[in-house]
Order: sequence, then C-alpha cells, then structure tokens
Amino acid sequence: MDSTRTLRLLWLLTGVVLLCGLLFPPLMDFDAAQIGTISMRMFLTGDLMNLVNRHYVGGAFYDYLDKPHMVYWSAVAGYHLLGLGAAGMRLFSVLSTLAAAYATASLGERLYNRKVGGWAALMFVTSQSILLANHDVRTDSLLTAFTVLAVWQLVVYVDERRWPPLVAGFLFLSFGVASKGLISVLAAGFALFFLLLGRREWSGLFNRRWPAGVLVFFLGLTPFLYAYYLQFDMHPEKLVNGGYGNSGVKFLLWSHSFDRFAGNRQLVASPEFGFFFHTILWVFLPWSLLMAAGLFDRLREMVRTGGASFFDREQLTFAGVWSLFVVMSFSSFKLPHYLNILLPLMSVFTAGWLWKRHSEEGGRGLRALLGVQKGLVVLMLLLTAVIAVWFFPLKNPWVLVGAVPFGYVLYRLWRGEGLGLHDRVVYLSAAGILLANYVLNVHFYPELGRYQAGNRMADVIQKRGIDTSSVHYYGGRVSRSFDFYSRRFAPCLDSVGVAGLLSAGREVHLYTSGGSGDTLRRQFPLAVAVDSVPDQRVTRLKLSFLNPATREAGLPRAVLYRLGPAGGRAP
Repeated sequence: MDSTRTLRLLWLLTGVVLLCGLLFPPLMDFDAAQIGTISMRMFLTGDLMNLVNRHYVGGAFYDYLDKPHMVYWSAVAGYHLLGLGAAGMRLFSVLSTLAAAYATASLGERLYNRKVGGWAALMFVTSQSILLANHDVRTDSLLTAFTVLAVWQLVVYVDERRWPPLVAGFLFLSFGVASKGLISVLAAGFALFFLLLGRREWSGLFNRRWPAGVLVFFLGLTPFLYAYYLQFDMHPEKLVNGGYGNSGVKFLLWSHSFDRFAGNRQLVASPEFGFFFHTILWVFLPWSLLMAAGLFDRLREMVRTGGASFFDREQLTFAGVWSLFVVMSFSSFKLPHYLNILLPLMSVFTAGWLWKRHSEEGGRGLRALLGVQKGLVVLMLLLTAVIAVWFFPLKNPWVLVGAVPFGYVLYRLWRGEGLGLHDRVVYLSAAGILLANYVLNVHFYPELGRYQAGNRMADVIQKRGIDTSSVHYYGGRVSRSFDFYSRRFAPCLDSVGVAGLLSAGREVHLYTSGGSGDTLRRQFPLAVAVDSVPDQRVTRLKLSFLNPATREAGLPRAVLYRLGPAGGRAP
C-alpha cells in the first residue's frame, strides 16, 4: 500500500463513518434534541427571527437567550434539503466538519508542508470528540469550522497581504461568533498573536488593514445582531433568564461567553482547573498521546535553549493553543466538547511534531511510537468488542459485513507493507478509531436509542396509527426527542384538562413518565395502557445499565395511556 492510496482509502472510510452518524443514531436528549426542536419550530412556522424553546416542566414556550442563531438556521436549511428529521438537522454540521478538515490541511501545508497538512486533516476529522459531535450535534461543529477557516485565511493574509483572505477571515470569524459567541475571536486572536510574536513580525500586530477587517466582521454579524435586537432589545418587558431588560446584542458580543467563564446565571459545571487536562486525553483520541509527547519535546527544547527556540518554531499551534487552553481552564463552566475548537490546531501541532521527528531523527523513536499506537488501537477495539459482544450483543450480520473494509485496511496497515513508519503511525491510528466509531454509529448508539423514551414512543404512535392530535403529555414533563420525532409540540394536560376533553367526547392519548402514570390511574381508573417504553437518559450511562444482567432492574419507563369518552374521573 502506498501512502497516497492509503490516505484516499482512509478518507473514504471516514466518509462512511460520518454518513452512518448522519443516518442511524437517533437524536439524544438533551442538547441535540433541543437544537432539533427549536429549529423545527422555525421550520414549521417560518419564523427565523425568534429563538423559542420549551420548558421541560409544564411545556410552556419561552424566549431562548443562550445559543445564537447559526446552528438553528443551518438545521432549517438541512430540513429543506433532506426533510424534517435527524439527517437534515445534522447535515450542515457534517459539511462544516469537512470544511474544517480542508482548512486544517491548508493551514498545516502553509505552516509546514503538504504531508503535515494531510496528516493534520486526518487527525482532526478522526478525533473521537469530532466524530461524536457529528451525530450528537451541538453548536461546536460550526464553531470549530468557522474558527479554523478564519485562522487559515488570516494566516494567508499575514503571509500575502491580499484583501480577499482578509475579508474571508473576518467573515468566517463573524460566523464563528454567531455560532457560539466570542470564544471564536479569542481562539483566532491567540493563534495569530503568537504566530506574529514567534516570527517577530511586530508590524503585523498593528497592520493598518485590521480595522477594515473588523468592519467586515460586524457586517457579517449584522443579521444575527438584528435578529437578537428584534427579539430582546425591542422588548425589555420580557422575562428572560430570570430578569427583565435583556439585550440580545450585548449577550452575543459579551455575556454569552463571559457568563460561562465567570459562572454567572448559575452556569457552573466542572469548575476545577484540571478538568480539561485529563478530558483532552479522550477528546483527542487516538492522537492525545502523540500530542502529549510533542508538547513534552517542545517544552524540553525551550528549557534546553533558554527560550531561544521560541523564535525558531512556529508558535500558532503551540503557544497560541496552550495559552488559550490554560485560560479556558479557569472557566467556571467546562464541558468536554468545549475543547473541539482547539482540535484543528492541535492536529497541526501533532502532525508537525511527528514530521520533525521523522525528518530530523529518521526512524529513531518512530518504532516506539508505532508500538504505543498499536497498543492504543488494541485497547479501543477491545472496548468496542465488549460493547458489541457483552453490553449489546451484535445480531445484525450486515453490521459485520460493513466492518470488513475497515478491518481489511487495518490489517494491511498493521503489516505496513510499502509504508514508512511515520505514515503507519498516523494511518494505523486513524483506521482503528474509524473501525470503532463505525460500530458505535451503526450498532451502539442505535441500541441506546431503543432505551430513550421520546423517539421510541413516537415510533409506537406511528406504527399504531394513532392520531397525533389526540396525544398530550400528562404530569407536566416534556420530552424534546418525542416532540422532534412526532414532528409536533404535544400539549400538556393536567387532570382538569383531561376531564374537559373527555366531557367533550374526545379520545385522549396521554404520554406519562416518572410517577405521573400512577397519578393518572388514580384520577382516571378506566385509563388503558396502550404501550410502554424504557425511559433511560442515554447520555449518562452507568455500568448497571450497560450490563444486560442488571439493565432491566429499576429501569424507568414511559407509558402511553388511552382514555375514551367513557373514561371519566373516579366516582
């Protein structure tokens, strides 16, 4: 196998994994289903300006001031192209990831060479957190893509001083802010500052064209600022996030990012400083150990040269990335996918370091790195086997048929015929993570979906031919995945509301979860259970659930009840 042909095969397999993630896993509560339903309301009503969410308790709609419009508008575009469903919602996240991979390759080629760019793009797109983000969609896929596109174009501008990359860079940067706030500006700013500092290009820090770029930035941000202005600034009487007089413009340009950093609005999660330092180990799998080795080498080199090497190596992907990483670690609100924005630059850094090891040291050390990566691949595949054999035994033969090309490529790479050690380190690792995620996307996540009540209950209603207009929530607890897969927002009823519909001669179907089914049966003893489905929160898994022997014990269930005109209150 030659290097070019192997790289093409791996990109083909990457496309298969992304396509499987687009099609097979159901949307998971809570974030992905929330994005799906907010954008579904936009699609159904034609109202693209107002962000409206739904309370989990009571089902009331409310003005949603948290995530900017970009992810919802992209989902609406996907619905128009692929229909109202999970694939449409995910479409532009997947496309943006491919665009980010292209930008990563171009940036790596510009900072190093074409080989490094190719490695970096593959590292980025096969990182575990990136593969996960393309079916468990949040705002971070778009944020990551627009940020690395902006960094790439602005580096081109720094090198060539042409207007088109300057305009493109700041326009992409505005789209990054419209995806998830000022973190996009911070990431690009840190990267470019340390690039220029490392090159001693002091004039680049005060280039007279930067103000023009800032103007382009605000022009690109105008539609999103206007939408926020219409919904919030023009309506100070609205109660939003616990207060009145909210400014959507201020929120997008400041509060969204800094509220999380400071822990305002009770936004506190994983506040410990070291959270990202251990989280990056799985977020950047299977490349995290290589990155750690590269980081150690660069720090050792800095110490050995008394800091002089700072100006001998590119600093965009080293000092730029790790300075921001440390700043982010002071945040009061941290989640694993917040690191996704750094992964393109980390990929370029890791690929560049690996090329340095190859070009400056020949084969020394590469064989040890290959051994480490082989061990990591074995561990990943053993865990995948545990999932497919013990946790959720694989019964569909077509899954195994689909895994054959992945296994074949991995086998050839393990033998390494016709490839150098440096290529094998990269390609073997990519093949291993792709095989694991193929199994996850076509088997594990769909199996988890069988235990998520919302999509399961929507499927029950469709298969039974139940009139969806008769379906309501009872007990006040809303399932966003049920709303999404039902393609409607089911109303909530209490006992008085149910009695009113019954007295009007209406047939009613009631979705109950938690203890609301017990309350319903006490109030309406003639209620008939139509079906029940598991009600597991599949984004928070415990071994007791994964173990088939203990899974059913204590597994909560959601129940669909039917009440006809005769099914009144207990006498």
